[in-house]
Amino acid sequence: MTTCRRTRIETPCCPVYTELFPIWNSSVYNRNMAIRTNRTLLTRREAARRLGVSERRVSALRAAGRLESLSAGGGSLITEDSVRRQAQWQGADGRPYSPDMAFGALYMLSGLDAPWLGRQQRYRLRGYLRQMDAENLTRLARRRATTVEYWCRDSNLAEVETLIRPSAATGALAASFQLTATDVVEGYVTADALNDAIRQCRLKQGATPVRVRLHVTDGLPAGEGPMPLGVCAADLAESNDPRERRAGLETLQQLIDEYHRKEHQA
Repeated sequence: MTTCRRTRIETPCCPVYTELFPIWNSSVYNRNMAIRTNRTLLTRREAARRLGVSERRVSALRAAGRLESLSAGGGSLITEDSVRRQAQWQGADGRPYSPDMAFGALYMLSGLDAPWLGRQQRYRLRGYLRQMDAENLTRLARRRATTVEYWCRDSNLAEVETLIRPSAATGALAASFQLTATDVVEGYVTADALNDAIRQCRLKQGATPVRVRLHVTDGLPAGEGPMPLGVCAADLAESNDPRERRAGLETLQQLIDEYHRKEHQA
C-alpha cells in the first residue's frame, strides 16, 4: 500500500486533510456541509511551492480567478488542476491578450468578423496571426475567461445548455474534433448571468463528478448557439486530457494554416 503525505488544517468544524496525490472519496468541510470530492486539493503553501512563487502571489492568482479554490472552514484549499494549468503558462514569453483581443483572434480564425474591435486592433491582430502557431495562440488567448467547474443533476443538464453558449466538445461539437461525446456540458456565460445559472440549475462547486464546466467572462461576444470553432478548439487545447488537448491544438493549427493560405492569396 502506498501512503500519501498529508497536510493537516485546523478548521472551526473539524480537521481537513489534503494530500499531494489524488484524494478519493474525501470531504472538504464548508462550515455547515461536507462537499464530496475526489480532486487533489492543496494548501496555499503547497501551491506556492509547486509554482515557485510566494504564498502572497498564490492569493493574488486566486483572487484574479486564475487558481480555483474551495472553502474549507475559515480558509480555502486550491485545486491541483488549476495549479497545473497555471504552471503550464507561467514564465512564457509575451503578454497574454485582453479578452477582446483573444476572442477577436479566435473569431477571425473561424472566418467570422470581430465588430467589437477597432480598425487598428484588427490590423494588429492580422499581423500577429501571420507569425502564430497553435501552442503560442493557446497561451496568448488564455485570459479570455475564467473557468469554473460544477456538479449538476442529470435532469438539469439540458437547462444548463439553454443558458450558455456551448463550447469545447459538448454534445454534437465532439464530432468536429473526432472525439467521443461526454456527459460534461461546457460553455460560456457572462459574469452577470452566472448566479442565475447556478440558482436555476442548482450547480454545486467542489462536488464530484464534474458535469458542468463554465467559462465566465464579461467580454463574451454577442451571439447565440455554440461558440465558433476556434474558441472550441482553444478550450480543448487547455484541457488536462491529452486526447482533448491534442485535438484542440491540431484544429487550431489547421485554422491558422488556412488563415495564412487565404492571406497569401489576397
